[in-house]
Amino acid sequence: MFRLCQSIGGCREKTMIGRTVSQYKILEKLGEGGMGIVYKAHDTKLDRMVALKFLPLRQADDETDRARFLQEARASARLNHPNVCSVIDISDDPETGQKFIVMEYVEGATLNRKIPVKDLQEALNYAGQIGEALEAAHSKGIVHRDVKTENIMITPDGRVKVMDFGLAKLKGATKLTKTTSTVGTLAYMAPEQILGEEVDNRTDLWSLGVVLYEMLAGQLPFRGEHEAAVMYEILNLDPKAIESFRTDVPENTRILLSQLLQRNRANRISSIGEVIARLKKRESQQQPSAPEKSIAVLYFENMSSEKESDYFCAGITEDIITDLSKIKELKVVSRTDVAPFRNKEVNTQQVGKALGVNYILEGSVRKAGNKIRITAQLIDVRNGFHLWAERFDRLIEDIFDVQNEVSQKIAGSMKISLSDSEKESLAKKPTDDLRAYDFYMRGRELLILRGRMNNQSAIGMFENAISLDPRFASAHAGLAEAYSAMYEYFDGKPEWLGKAIEMNQKALSLDPTSVEARSGIAMVYLHQKRFKEAKRSFEQILEENPNFYEAVFRLGMISEALGDLDSALRYFKSATTLKPHDEDAWMGLYTIYHKKGNASSAEEAIKEVIDVASRKLQANPDDLIVMSRLAEAYARFACREEAYATLKRVVEIDSSDGLALYHCSSAYGLLGEKQNALLYLRRAFDSGFTAVANWAKTNPAFEAFHNDQEYARVIAAIE
Repeated sequence: MFRLCQSIGGCREKTMIGRTVSQYKILEKLGEGGMGIVYKAHDTKLDRMVALKFLPLRQADDETDRARFLQEARASARLNHPNVCSVIDISDDPETGQKFIVMEYVEGATLNRKIPVKDLQEALNYAGQIGEALEAAHSKGIVHRDVKTENIMITPDGRVKVMDFGLAKLKGATKLTKTTSTVGTLAYMAPEQILGEEVDNRTDLWSLGVVLYEMLAGQLPFRGEHEAAVMYEILNLDPKAIESFRTDVPENTRILLSQLLQRNRANRISSIGEVIARLKKRESQQQPSAPEKSIAVLYFENMSSEKESDYFCAGITEDIITDLSKIKELKVVSRTDVAPFRNKEVNTQQVGKALGVNYILEGSVRKAGNKIRITAQLIDVRNGFHLWAERFDRLIEDIFDVQNEVSQKIAGSMKISLSDSEKESLAKKPTDDLRAYDFYMRGRELLILRGRMNNQSAIGMFENAISLDPRFASAHAGLAEAYSAMYEYFDGKPEWLGKAIEMNQKALSLDPTSVEARSGIAMVYLHQKRFKEAKRSFEQILEENPNFYEAVFRLGMISEALGDLDSALRYFKSATTLKPHDEDAWMGLYTIYHKKGNASSAEEAIKEVIDVASRKLQANPDDLIVMSRLAEAYARFACREEAYATLKRVVEIDSSDGLALYHCSSAYGLLGEKQNALLYLRRAFDSGFTAVANWAKTNPAFEAFHNDQEYARVIAAIE
């Protein structure tokens, strides 16, 4: 069967069949719609088939319709892409004066006739080709505004042809839509179109999301019985989950659909290049399944009347994380990975997917005088079921017993048999002095809050804890961490590292099993560029704890610094296996592939950074560090529009975070914007991130500026 797009209109087909207009002999009518009538014709001069689209006589006198018809021709003529139906010419019928467009004749069927597309890869392939057509349009300043299955042809060999640019908006063109009207097909319209707001590229991406959903589900995501109902659903309701229609849609595609169909376009994915890359990613490349016995402990909610009790809730959470980490059979997400979800209303299933775990522990704490009430519940994120829930009403002095009981109940619920040594370790109290423990928890809270003043206050808290209990190993390790942070992020004075070594060694003398202290010593060596000693220290940690992520990741960094790219590659690959939800591990892998000249593998790694960061931002849209990392990844992947949009969002949330500003500087460097790159590099330094110069010297983002005098002056000023 031979067809062209259906959006055409008119009424004189009987008299047109058989006529020769200019050099085109009209053979048959293909279809009609609101903006024209399309005929199949034979080009008698070039002996080929073409399609002629006529502006109907009833619209010939309407100035707006004539202008839109001409605009369609101009929009399509700008595009020379295999997924766009090409325009050959525009002319006038010498007898009637009607304008007509001469177009490529496309053999095949419209996409709406193939719904549902039962083969997953076929659907993703079609969506990717539609995306490539839109990418070509967007690069020319064209927004289609009417992407729908009826406007998409599929040729017999599976090639997509996007048709009908009759409603397209051209950058810089005169506005043709009346103030009170909307353009497009309602079921595919983005919220901003319905509300009559200005459209942009993201408007087309919403429509692409609707088309992808329709292909996979076999029905539209918004299906009200009348126009007002459809509008209400688009503006207010989320579509039914795609997995309720079919079970073969991978997580990456489900997340992409959700990001395409964000009602607030500020939260909507906006880079068509990224969409294409993710659509091309095959199911076999999806993030590996989470280990069966894996858990993330979300920060417990403070239900007390005093806001100041936040530190107490955080301390309980972190101690439970520490206790669970002692169970060898259980994979536990670190506190730094769950910190971005603190004080957020989150979807536990989204968080579980973002962190690569099967179980989530969440809870709350109510503290009143010397009494506490702790509630905890263990959730299987795969089905949302609660495996275990309990409430504990105790006195403050029983806090360690409660934490031990919670850990043991979790192990039992997950059918983990604890060894005698593990039970002994869980029962061990970090200190017998509750006042020291209180200071310790306050210190940890201040470290989480970050910033120079908070870090200095944390030092005071840890020192108070140690003065009350000199044998409190965790307090010594916490103080060492605060000292190390003073060097790395604030003033770069070497004496901080000496103090950090001293405190970590004291912690080890009190608790020889403290991985935290041993890792802290190795980090000091790394800061001091004593790479061989740092390497040996991390290797010793791995001998006893082969799955200790921090050691694996840092060994990748050390190997890179020593020029051993093969070892760096091995370590970063291992890091992505241990923590596939960590964008830093994938970024490290990207850097090594880039240095080794393996462009295709580097591209795959940066796609993973985008995937991981996008998944985290879906669970927590305000995670500043992840967002700035994402901006850098977009820039590396040449998704310029998305990079700029993300950079803008970072600064809107917080323009003073040193690490985020450094990532922004990297992004601008990759985008070739030297002035902004240097501006944000300086701002990162001024915000207190004093180690920024050392980071910049080895960052490929700044390679293009290494021989630039202005760059050299900025680096010299901030060293």
